[in-house]
Amino acid sequence: MPARIGSQIALLVLSVIGLLYLLLAGALFVQSPRNRPGPPALESITTVARLVAQAPAQLRPSIIAAANEADARFRFTSTSGEPGSAAAISHQREVDGLAQRLGTGFRVASSDITDRDEQLRSFSIGLPDGTGLDVALAPGALGTPPPRPISVLVIATIILIGLNIGALSLWASRGISAPLARFATAAEEFSIDRDPSPLREEGPVEVRTAARALNRLRDRIHTLFVERTRMLAAISHDLRTPITRMRLRVEFIDDDVLRGQLTRDLEHMDAMVHGALSYLRDASRQEKRSAFDLSSLLQTIADEFSDVGHDIRYDGPRQAVVHGNTHQFERALTNLVENAVRYGREIRIRLREEAGTLLIEVADDGPGIPEGDRARLLEPFMRGDEARGRIDSEGFGLGLAIAHSIVSTHDGELTLHDNLPRGLLVRIVLPAHQAATPATSA
Repeated sequence: MPARIGSQIALLVLSVIGLLYLLLAGALFVQSPRNRPGPPALESITTVARLVAQAPAQLRPSIIAAANEADARFRFTSTSGEPGSAAAISHQREVDGLAQRLGTGFRVASSDITDRDEQLRSFSIGLPDGTGLDVALAPGALGTPPPRPISVLVIATIILIGLNIGALSLWASRGISAPLARFATAAEEFSIDRDPSPLREEGPVEVRTAARALNRLRDRIHTLFVERTRMLAAISHDLRTPITRMRLRVEFIDDDVLRGQLTRDLEHMDAMVHGALSYLRDASRQEKRSAFDLSSLLQTIADEFSDVGHDIRYDGPRQAVVHGNTHQFERALTNLVENAVRYGREIRIRLREEAGTLLIEVADDGPGIPEGDRARLLEPFMRGDEARGRIDSEGFGLGLAIAHSIVSTHDGELTLHDNLPRGLLVRIVLPAHQAATPATSA
């Protein structure tokens, strides 16, 4: 087989065209007119006529009597006159067939005769010596006209062409397209959150080369990601030691105002390090997934924030079981609610089922986020202080990024929208395969 896709496709097209021409040539050959048209029964008439023409005059009556006795379909009669020069139009095919079988020197005419109230077919054959031979045919002696072969052959040709083209197309799809489809699927499923599984290097040369390049690229990206995570985690972890020493030294400062300012800065640095470590740890950690009640989780989060004085309510079904990691979902939703209570006063958590998907919405009545900043704020360590209209020394730009990462690992989508009349609405869309059971209304 050719190694390149272009050569394989060219071979496929040439094979289909060659097969088509071969089938058409066979069909035309079968349908071409034969040298001796007409029903096979004319062969018996031809044989008897030739015997009579070659036999002496005294033997002809015995030959005719033997022929009449041997085959009841025909009744031969010797005549002395010449046959008519014209034949009935409806009998022309049989007359032409009989004349072609007899050859030169014979003349053939046809007519219909009535014998005992029966309409019989009759042939008048002029022999080379000037005498004649009449043949009366019994009803149905010539048989029914055979069906024209064109209909059967056309149907058979179409079926054969369809089967062969289908087989060649299946070969093309499996041998050429399947490796490309697997290559595209592997590229779509590539994620730095899990170990790369090597793509099978099979198919044409171009596909094998692309698969090999993709495998190398995935290995390099995964290695870089692991090294980056390890490096940042080590830096963040090592920073905690000097922060602890600085805390101890701050305690020896006599100035209370200066000591308080340095203590707050150290706490802020410690919180940043803790947040970075938590983000990096969650990005590289894979946990087991199981079915849990999402509605109960949302209600629990709403109750916890409500108990500390926030105006927050849950609106949704009584039960909605999904498949995923409970702790990761809890952290993502808690981050979203923390952002909401930090900038708004009235918080609403909504859960509903729509078009086979589960929709989670966290809405607040805060200042909102401009549309141009929303994509940026989903990236890690991107703060939205300017977008939210205030300086917040407690946030490090990880809340939305962590929630977005967790939702993405569960094949969901997190987007930011305006909450009319004012505020921010965070919407999470979970696909249908994440929902273990349909949502049950309260």
